[in-house]
Amino acid sequence: MKLLSVNVSLPKEVPHKGKMVRTGIFKESVEGRVAARTLNLDGDRQADLVGHGGEMRAVLVYSRENYDYWAKELGRSDLVFGQFGENFTVEGMLDEHIHVGDRFRIGTALFEVSQPRVPCYKLAMKMGVEGFYAQLLKSGRPGFYFRVLEEGDVGAGDEIQLVESDPIGVTVREVSNLLYFQKDDLDGARNALRIKALSSGWVQSFQTRLQKAEAGGKAQEQFRTLVVTQKVPESETITSFYLVPEDGNPLDPFLPGQFLPLKLDIPGQFQPVLRTYSLSDAPQKNYYRLTIKRESAPPNQPDAYPGVSSSYFHDGVEVGTKLLAKAPRGRFVLDPEGETPVVLLSAGVGLTPLISMLNAIVESGSPRPTWFIHGSRNGRVHAMGESVREIARAHDNVHAHTRYSRPAAEDVIGRDYDDQGHVNGDVVQQLIRETTGDCDFYLCGPTPCLKSLFDGLLELGVPEHRIHYEFFGPASALQDRERVSGPKRRAGASECCEEIEVTFSRSRVSAKWNPSLESILDLAEANGLSPDYSCRSGVCQTCMSGLQGGEVEYVLEPLDPPEPGSVLICCSKPKTNVVVDV
Repeated sequence: MKLLSVNVSLPKEVPHKGKMVRTGIFKESVEGRVAARTLNLDGDRQADLVGHGGEMRAVLVYSRENYDYWAKELGRSDLVFGQFGENFTVEGMLDEHIHVGDRFRIGTALFEVSQPRVPCYKLAMKMGVEGFYAQLLKSGRPGFYFRVLEEGDVGAGDEIQLVESDPIGVTVREVSNLLYFQKDDLDGARNALRIKALSSGWVQSFQTRLQKAEAGGKAQEQFRTLVVTQKVPESETITSFYLVPEDGNPLDPFLPGQFLPLKLDIPGQFQPVLRTYSLSDAPQKNYYRLTIKRESAPPNQPDAYPGVSSSYFHDGVEVGTKLLAKAPRGRFVLDPEGETPVVLLSAGVGLTPLISMLNAIVESGSPRPTWFIHGSRNGRVHAMGESVREIARAHDNVHAHTRYSRPAAEDVIGRDYDDQGHVNGDVVQQLIRETTGDCDFYLCGPTPCLKSLFDGLLELGVPEHRIHYEFFGPASALQDRERVSGPKRRAGASECCEEIEVTFSRSRVSAKWNPSLESILDLAEANGLSPDYSCRSGVCQTCMSGLQGGEVEYVLEPLDPPEPGSVLICCSKPKTNVVVDV
C-alpha cells in the first residue's frame, strides 16, 4: 500500500445552478512533506463545517483502483488525483478490504479509519455528472475518512503500513451499504455499533435505526410501568427516586446523559402531565435513578404556582408508587469508553446527567482525565457532593471542584466546597489551564449559567464542536442561540446533501435535506435559523410548527402527537419536498 498523492485546497466560490457555492472540494496535488494535524492537513480547509471536517473526518482517502473503475464507467480520460475531493490518493486500499477501525502508519503520522465517505451534490458538481453521489454509493466505492491519532508529516511516495486491524472486521463498503441499502439488517447495525472507532454521526444513525425499529414493534402509545423502590433525600430541595420495571423484564438501555420520558397522572390535573427527567446514574444497572429538585414559586412571584411535577414527586410519590415511562431518549450523551479528556460543568440540579456520565466513566474503567466542576448555592441544597468527592479520592484520573455562591455558616471550605463564586470560564482556565482545547466539555444548568459558560469557553479558544450542552427551558431564553445550535457545533455528526428540499416559508429560506442530520430543526439551524425548541426529543412540543406542504416521518415517536396540520420539527425529517411555517 502506498500514498500516491497528497491533495489540499482552501475554500473558494464557484458558480452552480445560478448561484455561488462555497466549497473546498477542488483539491490539488502538492509536492513535499505535509503536516497531518488533528482537524486537517496543513493547507487544507473545509468550507462547510456542518457537512465536513471535524476530528473524525480530518483526512479523506480514495484509491487509485477506483480511478480506473470510474474512467471506464464514465468513459473519462481526464481524471487527475484529487478529482474526487480526496486528501490522500492511495494504492491498494480498496473499500471492500479496509475495515472501519483499522490503523495505519504513514510517514510519521498514525491514522485510524473512522467512517465511510458520504458524498454530496458538490461531488456531482465537481464531476459534472448530475446525481453522481448516488452513483458513487451504489458502486460500493465511497472512500473513507481518517482520524489523526498521532500528528506527523506525510508525502507522496510514503509506504502505508497496517499497524492494527479492527477486531470487529467490518469493511468500509459493508458499513456504507448498511446505512444506505440494507436498512432492514438490524443485526448488521448492531455489529457496526461494536466498532469503537466508528464516528459519532454514524453511531447515532445506527442507534436511531434500532430505536425506531424497536418502537415500531410496540404500540405507539404504549408506556411501561415502573415502580418506585427507594426515595432518598439528597439535600433540602433535591431527592432521588429509584425505579424498577413492574414486569420484571430488563430495562431499556440508555446512554449517559439521556433522560426518561414520563406520563404522570397527578391529582388535580385534568389530563396526564408529560415530563422528562435526566437519569442520574450509570447505565447497566437494574434500576433507573431520577434526581429531582423541588421547584418552588419564584422568590419575586410568591403567588405563582410551584412546579407541578416536581411537587408531585416530592409530596405524592412514595415507595410502591407506579409511574408510566417510555424508553430513555435524548442527544446530550457521552461515550464512557472514549479517550478524550472530559470536563463536566454544572450548576444546581443540572449535575444529574453529568453524574450519570461520571459514574459511567468510572465504572467502564476508563483512565481518561475527567474534571467534575459544579456550582451550588450552599451545602443545604448541594446534592451528591460527598459521592463525587469519594470518586475523586478513589480515582487518580478524576478531579472534583465545587464552588458555593453563598456558603452557609456550617459549610466548611476544603470539606464541603473548594472556593466561593460561580462556575464560569475563569475557574475552568484556573483548573484546566492550557489543555482546554484538547478536552470535550459537557454543560448542564440554568440558562444564565449555561450562556456564561459557553461564551467563556469560546473566549478560551475551545472549538465549538467540543462543547456539548443541555439547558433548562426553551431556546428562546438564550441570547445569540444561533451560536450554540447543536448541528453547527457537532460537525462530527453531519455529512452532506441530497435532492429533497425543505422550505422554511416564513424565513424565505430553502435548503436541500441533509440525510445525516437528525431533524428538520437541525437543518433549520444549519441554515442560520433559530426556531424555538426545548427538549429536541418529541416531548415538550415547543418546536411545533405548521406543515404547509409535503410529508414527514418521525425519527423519534412524539410522546403526544402534534395537532393536525402541524409537525414537531425537532424529531422529524422530510419524506418529500416539504414546506414548514418557520
